[in-house]
Amino acid sequence: MTRTLVYFPLGFIFLVLQTTLLPPMLPLHFKPDLLLILVVYLGLNEGYVRGGALSYLLGCLQDVFAAGYPGLHGLALLCTFLAVRGAAARLNTESPVLLLLLVSAGTLLQAALVLFALGFFAEAGALWMIILKGILPQLLLNLLAACLLLRAAAWLQRRFAPRSRVPGLRGVGRHYGS
Repeated sequence: MTRTLVYFPLGFIFLVLQTTLLPPMLPLHFKPDLLLILVVYLGLNEGYVRGGALSYLLGCLQDVFAAGYPGLHGLALLCTFLAVRGAAARLNTESPVLLLLLVSAGTLLQAALVLFALGFFAEAGALWMIILKGILPQLLLNLLAACLLLRAAAWLQRRFAPRSRVPGLRGVGRHYGS
């Protein structure tokens, strides 16, 4: 329950950043998908019920903030969470490189799910062309944001809670392995 009380406000802050604060600062309306990074982290470190509920809720909040199709991002983030959670049982979830690889795969999966949902459930016209053109910059931006978030999380853990164990950050610290 305590972790849920950390994840939800963090997701809300990420949502406000990516929908209102970052788009005017970055060129061509590209912005890092911080919620996707959080959902990949949840997929690596949380169970199906808590992580799935948080992923769907944050995706629905993204639809509210971004004025998109209701439930579209909720479905995409929930499917991304389930895919990462399903793969996490077979992988070393403490590796920060794995998080970066899964952020890349999650970006592609989310774009494919949005394309499928818009093509199957809505008459979205040529929206698929816009999504396809933006996949590569979005992928690179998400990777950069994930690297920065990993560094910031490791710094915050060393600075404010050096004895606590934050899942997934064991290999990120400066003195890891020494």
